[in-house]
Amino acid sequence: MKYLNFKTLLLVMTLSSFSLTAAAKNIVKDAPFYGSEIKASKAVKLDSVIKDFANFKGKSIVMEANVDKVCEMKGCWMTLKGTDKTFRVKFKDYDFFVPMSLVGKKVWVQGEVVRSEVSIKDTKHYLKDAGASFEEIAAVTKPSVEYRVIAQGVKPLGLN
Repeated sequence: MKYLNFKTLLLVMTLSSFSLTAAAKNIVKDAPFYGSEIKASKAVKLDSVIKDFANFKGKSIVMEANVDKVCEMKGCWMTLKGTDKTFRVKFKDYDFFVPMSLVGKKVWVQGEVVRSEVSIKDTKHYLKDAGASFEEIAAVTKPSVEYRVIAQGVKPLGLN
């Protein structure tokens, strides 16, 4: 009987831990925001940031764009689609994640805009997380440069 009680206790602790982790990472599907709440009344369009990157570099801004991809493994990054380029969104201090349900939706992202060199290893890792084929991953032979937002918060638009 004691063995059964221990197993039951272990199951309850595991489920409780998962629930607390999910709440702490703010991964509720269709939440009004992820991370810190964005209280701005306007946002800069992604294409404007790309076009005038030098003016925005290193600054914390609120940017509006459509979500192109979300990390399929756990939602620990996403990309925003512009006309010609994309921005990778990494979440400040790994404090929150976003759900796959954001793909294709318009969002506001608040954070610092940077341009980073991405190693071959990291590029392959991102491709794997995005569900790329073996051939796409194998084709990576040199580091790349990407635009990034180190996000403090993400707000899906069009939710009640």
